[in-house]
Amino acid sequence: MATVKIHEAKTTLSKLIARVEAGEEIVIARDDKPVAKLTAMRGAAGAPLGPAEDAAPYGAPAAPSARITADPEVCGGKPCIRHMRIRVGDVVGLLAGGMSREGILADYPYLEAADIDAALAYAAASVNHRIIRT
Repeated sequence: MATVKIHEAKTTLSKLIARVEAGEEIVIARDDKPVAKLTAMRGAAGAPLGPAEDAAPYGAPAAPSARITADPEVCGGKPCIRHMRIRVGDVVGLLAGGMSREGILADYPYLEAADIDAALAYAAASVNHRIIRT
């Protein structure tokens, strides 16, 4: 297990991730005190996640889940919350605009806290992509 300082982690993150993908664990330290550990994410069988499985960050679904649906007949096929006419983009936009989760739930009583979590996870997964330099 290697230990690196925070500055080194910031400037060489891509290289550190490649080392983690190769099976190494890396500890990030501030003032020689460990503050974080980089480890490979593991699938159900304990194996490192492969390219198809790691497409969604933080355990987010890569495709619509039961809470996030896309139907061409509802909101033009944009991802919505549970077949309702509130889009993932609406929920994320409200959060980005400074509205609290509690405020959203109060204004939209048919939404549940898990709907907000699912919208954020879906949004995170939709912007996740690999950058390949040529």
